[in-house]
Amino acid sequence: MTSSNPGDNSEFNSELAAFRKQIDDIDDKLIELLIQRIGIVKQVGALKMSNAPGQCPIRAGREADMVRRIMKKFEGTSFFPAAAGAIWRTLIGASTSVESQLTISVFAPGQNNDYYWLGREYFGAFNPTIKQPNIKRVIGDVMDGKASVGIIPMPHHTDTEHWWTNLMQPSKEMPRIFAQVPFIYPDSMDKDAPIGLALACIEPEETADDLSLVVMETDYNVSQHRLQTAFATVKMEARWITIASLSPSSRHHLLEIPGFITPEHAGMKSLLASLGPASVLQTYYLGSYAAPVLMSNTEKKPALHASGNGKK
Repeated sequence: MTSSNPGDNSEFNSELAAFRKQIDDIDDKLIELLIQRIGIVKQVGALKMSNAPGQCPIRAGREADMVRRIMKKFEGTSFFPAAAGAIWRTLIGASTSVESQLTISVFAPGQNNDYYWLGREYFGAFNPTIKQPNIKRVIGDVMDGKASVGIIPMPHHTDTEHWWTNLMQPSKEMPRIFAQVPFIYPDSMDKDAPIGLALACIEPEETADDLSLVVMETDYNVSQHRLQTAFATVKMEARWITIASLSPSSRHHLLEIPGFITPEHAGMKSLLASLGPASVLQTYYLGSYAAPVLMSNTEKKPALHASGNGKK
């Protein structure tokens, strides 16, 4: 009689041991390659240090394109693309820290550690982290050089404190939004799940698919409908996040616009020309970030644009 216990089956045990040996051999090769990879990363860090000392090593655009490419490689395989993306995000975070130690400042009011965990997920668990009770102190840490990166909530229309107005300066010394965290979303994510933004004193980089945060300061009498019509006329989209009234004579519209939007963007130039300087008093470009990836758990296939608002 054949035993029903696999442990008593010598043929089964032998075959299982052979498979495990193959897995261990592959792991050894992966380890070797990772050690080689980190050696090259150290050389990159040394090259950057000699040519641009003190510069933040983050290359947000390249990182996003890299993760998208890796996830695409795993489409149609038995390995979840989201898992591959998470592995490479950790690998990228570790590599960046080898180039230069990153300190992360996160918004963590009271016992709320949502943005602390989002920061760890995106940048890794090996970076020193500062917890701050309000968003302006996170921005201050980045401006003062106490932190390389700040993690703050995505603005919401219910916000009473418009922290984003602190970034409305054209100076290159001002922090810029360069990433949305998390970068990979499950399709079943709760609509109230926290969504964060990462900012640093770096210039955002264009990728194949981006979103931008733009503030339009308009005359108080310019309606949202008129602005929406102007966007439609130049064939641009815009999502209104919130509106702040900082003075009796003007309004500040915070918009998320698809694309890598800068003062040189042709659509924005046409839009502003059509509205005229009497209507749009000033435009502020707060940063751009790669559109996050929405994962389908059933198809194991990524799609883009998972942007939304998180709950503080």
